[in-house]
Amino acid sequence: MDVTRISAEYMLRIPERFQRLLQAGQEVAVSADAQGRLIITPIEQIRALLMETFGMWADRTDMPTDGVEYMDEVRRGQRLDTLGAA
Repeated sequence: MDVTRISAEYMLRIPERFQRLLQAGQEVAVSADAQGRLIITPIEQIRALLMETFGMWADRTDMPTDGVEYMDEVRRGQRLDTLGAA
């Protein structure tokens, strides 16, 4: 564990061993977990994770592109099952 101090201007010096993970001026997301620990995540890392799954359904021609249309299809199918018509 590294210990650092928050300045009067709420500036936090990043310990040297973590400086290679961040760059001065880099945009980061700051959040706190259930134990109160601050989590600093570079925005680029979040975007990269989102891009991994972006478009994963784009090539699926068997699924409607509209979520409302898809749910209508699901409900219609369940109603047919309930009526014994499927």
